[in-house]
This record gives sequence, C-alpha cells and structure tokens, in this order.
Amino acid sequence: MDKKDTIKGTSRLLGERCTPVVIGGKKYHVLTEEIEKKRLIVTKIYLGGEIISTKEISYKNVLNIPESEKKIRELMNKQHEQAIKKLKEEEKKEKKTPSHYLDEIKNMLMRNNERGALKLLIAALEHYPREPFLLSYYGCLQAIVNKEYNHGIGACLRAIKILNDKMAFGHEFFYPLFYLNLGRAYIAAGNKKNAIEAFQTGLTFDKENKDLLWEIRKLGIRKKPAISFLPRSNPINKYIGLLLHKFSPPKSSKR
Repeated sequence: MDKKDTIKGTSRLLGERCTPVVIGGKKYHVLTEEIEKKRLIVTKIYLGGEIISTKEISYKNVLNIPESEKKIRELMNKQHEQAIKKLKEEEKKEKKTPSHYLDEIKNMLMRNNERGALKLLIAALEHYPREPFLLSYYGCLQAIVNKEYNHGIGACLRAIKILNDKMAFGHEFFYPLFYLNLGRAYIAAGNKKNAIEAFQTGLTFDKENKDLLWEIRKLGIRKKPAISFLPRSNPINKYIGLLLHKFSPPKSSKR
C-alpha cells in the first residue's frame, strides 16, 4: 500500500476500519476511513498492495444533526460491510458450476431471451473456457444473435471435439444437442446443406429426437419411406410407418 493509505499513516476523527478478506486463495484488505478535511467516507479495496476498487460518500448532510458523530460512524460501518459483502458475492459467482450456468441459460432461451443467454454464456466461459456444453450454446447464439457465423460455427465444432476428448464413454448420449446447435448455427449462416448434415448426424444417435426432427421438417426434409422402392403414398409404406411408430420404444428425456 502507498504510505498515504496505510492504516498507521492516517489520522481521522473517527479512525478507520481495515478487514482482511480471503477469496479463492487471494487476500484482500478492505479499508474504510473518514477524510475529515473533505467530509468524505472512503472505502478502498486492496489486493497485493494495489487499490482495485474505491468508493466514497459525503457526510456533509449529517454534520448539523444531533449525534452527528454517531451517524457518521454508522455510515462508515455500513459502507465497510457493504464492500465486504460485495467481495463475498463475487466469490459465490466464481464458484457457480457449469450446470448452474446451463440451467439459467436454458431458462432464458425458454423465455426467448437469446441476448441475455449469450451475455451469460460469455461470463460463464471466462470461468470454464473448455466446457463443451457452454461452448456449444455460445457458438449457436453467436451465429444467431451477433451474426458471427464463422466464429459461431467454429465454436460449435470445437465443442464437439472437446466432448470427444473429454468423455471417453457415453458421450453419444449428448451428441444430438451438440449437432442441433451446430445445425442452427449453419441455418443462421444460410448454409442449408451443412445444417441438414448436422441434424441428420444428430439423428443417428437419437432417431426420435423431437428438436432435430422439427428442424429437419422446417427445412422441408422428410424421413425416408420404410420401403424405399415404393412411393411414400403407397398404402404398404403408410401401414409399416404406422406400425413402426406404434411399437417404437418411448424415449427418455435427455439433457
């Protein structure tokens, strides 16, 4: 700390408060003092001897009221405790898991708040830059919201690669979501051919995935008939299609 800001180097009517706060292995010092000459209460947060945050308020409006000294002390204590609380809240944010972020993002998308979801994804990726689920959603929304097509598609492809490297067993369970996001990024870019390929790749892992089927139907692509050499309208194809749909096992809900 600078000599002017050290606890021993200040002389105030009401003194000062200094509280050490440890967050994520980093030790901060929250210092609140009264600057009598300027009629200010100043709170500074130090990290490694450097000031990283400063807040000040004037107490001129309480000088002429009864027990003004007591009121000033209350203001000092309040500002000091608020600074400590803010630091602790930042600690909680840092401890938020990818699943917590994903739940918030999905809720935003359900409310059609794509910009808010993208903003939260950017914040989440600062803590988890190689989290494949976050990266996949991020890439999709970069293409849709910000029209950053190449960047968004690239992020979706990286997410699939990370998923491959990260999950040695059972990762097929999650592929439909990743190819859904990739396909939507391609659609935003106007690349229908690659979008269809992405959606169809996703269907190889879950042939009844409703989101993938919906996207393919929107593009005007239909399932192949049960018997390829007969027309789709042939009664045999219709009958077999009904049987396959009736006796196909129900799908469990997926992430």
